[in-house]
Amino acid sequence: MVEVVRVEKVVEERRVQVPVSRSPRSTREWIDVLNRLDWALQSNRMELDDLAEIEPALARVIAAYRARSDKLHLRRGRG
Repeated sequence: MVEVVRVEKVVEERRVQVPVSRSPRSTREWIDVLNRLDWALQSNRMELDDLAEIEPALARVIAAYRARSDKLHLRRGRG
């Protein structure tokens, strides 16, 4: 005697849209990112551990901003 086992698998397709994070491309988009960071800091959304984690990156950003700003001011004769 042979036993036949029939297995059916139903596959459903579902399409979903997932927002993809990308780097800001315009000045306005950068301002929006900075405004969100400001809001998170001002509204106590970040704990001490969070601050310690973002501090090195933020320090690099501030240093890069100052260097770029200084270079542009020197180029324009304002330095």
